[in-house]
Amino acid sequence: MVIIGLGKAGCAVAKLFKQHKTYQVVLLDEGKGIKKCNTVEEYDQVEYNPPKTWLKKHSEALVITCGSGKVSGAILRVLEPLKDLRTTVCYITPELDYLSSDAKKRNRVHFNVLQEFTRSGMIDEVILFDNELTLENFGHGSIKDYYDKANHYYYSAIHMNNFCKNVEPIFGEHHTPREVSRITTLGMGFLGENKEKLFFPLDNITETCYIMNVSNDDLETNDDLIPAIKEMAYVNKELERETSFAVYETPHDTHFYVKHFTHFLQEK
Repeated sequence: MVIIGLGKAGCAVAKLFKQHKTYQVVLLDEGKGIKKCNTVEEYDQVEYNPPKTWLKKHSEALVITCGSGKVSGAILRVLEPLKDLRTTVCYITPELDYLSSDAKKRNRVHFNVLQEFTRSGMIDEVILFDNELTLENFGHGSIKDYYDKANHYYYSAIHMNNFCKNVEPIFGEHHTPREVSRITTLGMGFLGENKEKLFFPLDNITETCYIMNVSNDDLETNDDLIPAIKEMAYVNKELERETSFAVYETPHDTHFYVKHFTHFLQEK
């Protein structure tokens, strides 16, 4: 898979994938891998020509960006040569209270356009993240490293979602969403807490998938594990969401990731 970070925030998350050989990571920022421009309109006209070698080598691409920066105006130009790959956009919504009016406008335009492109099928999936909610749920670092914790959680959730799509679970099954369910978000939590910490407040959820990472000790001795998982799934079914779960072994403490799907446009 090709991971493309576009802009400062996108690059900060994308570079975390470099530790895995299965990813080819590309970082694009103002004057770095992409022509430096003065306006968002100019970025919308840039030409981006990635090497044909890795376009042939990979079947999937994931583009990570935050839409408030000028360089995010190049998002459609970056996506254009990826049209033959299965393409996902991870869109990070910034903390709106601290943005200029121009940055808020750029975010609103990109946020809406990318969802419309996804609903039309021109983009296979958009995964929505919200810095404000994520920082509220997971905390933040010092001023120097303010977004590092949020970026790490984004990376971990994306990587686990990618990993589990290609590995058979030891219990349960992969979730196959409906064709229209292209707008998504991720989250995580711990069994027993009965609380999902989401990365975006997704409205009108229609489908849910739980990725359960279970320690070896719990796999062997915890008789309450499956009833607890089924209870989580039951709660979502009561909300009329098509729900599934898949169990994987982990060397860490038992925890879960959740992925919610919808076909309804989101507002922010």
